[in-house]
Order: sequence, then C-alpha cells, then structure tokens
Amino acid sequence: MVREYAFFMHVGESVVVKINRPFFFAFSSFTFLLTCFTGWFSFNSYLDILQLNDVIVFSWKVGLMVFGSPLLFYFSYLGFYMAIKNKPIGMHGIFANMCGYLFFIGVVISFVASMYISFNFRSYGYETCPKSSWMAPNKYVKNIALCDE
Repeated sequence: MVREYAFFMHVGESVVVKINRPFFFAFSSFTFLLTCFTGWFSFNSYLDILQLNDVIVFSWKVGLMVFGSPLLFYFSYLGFYMAIKNKPIGMHGIFANMCGYLFFIGVVISFVASMYISFNFRSYGYETCPKSSWMAPNKYVKNIALCDE
C-alpha cells in the first residue's frame, strides 16, 4: 500500500510524496549490511596496523569507512523508520549533525593518516607493493615476495 502525503510549497502549491515501503525497507537493509561489511574490513585493516602484521592493506578509503559508518547507519535507520511509520522524515537533530561532522573530520584524518602510515612504515622496514590500478589500496609487506598473496 502506498500512502500519499501533501506538502505545501511557499507559493501555495502542494507536492505529493509517495512512500514505497518495500523499497525503503530493502534499501535500508542493503545499506545496513553494506556498512557492516565495509566496517568489518576496515577494522581488520586497523587491527593489522596495530599488530604490525607482515602484510598490511591500507589507504585513505579504508580509514574513511570507519568514520563514514555512523552516517550510513543513520541513513539505514531513517529508511527503516520511513518504512515502518509510512511517512517521510527529514534528517535533522543533534545525532545527524554529529554523524555529518564525524564524517567530514574523518575525511581529513584518514587522508593525513594514510600519508603518515606510508612514511612511517618505510622506517619499520615495510615495502610497498606495486598497485594493479590507481584506485587500489596500498599494500605494505615486510618481504617483497609477499606481494603475490
């Protein structure tokens, strides 16, 4: 069942918004599972860094996944809420603002951390493997023979 809501514009016109509940539920479920999946790999990458494993895969995108996860979880929550309540809601409030700030701070931190880790790992004896593409994350290894793993 699709409900219609009329919202009034500034000029007196109204806009009808239709909520497709199955779509919002599917989108929210996909967003939630994708966030859990990417968060898991991101935390594993950070764990590899802390343990100084022989093979470490890290880039600024891996760092960004940790800081972007709260915002994506919030988007997932909004979709579930719209699917359950069957009405559109906006993204406002202190929690939404904090998630947004955390994301933008994370962009800066993950970029700086990526550069720091790149320079710091060379002093620990790590070597950088050649990349398959410019978008691929950096792979740091203690022995160059481990690049093929």
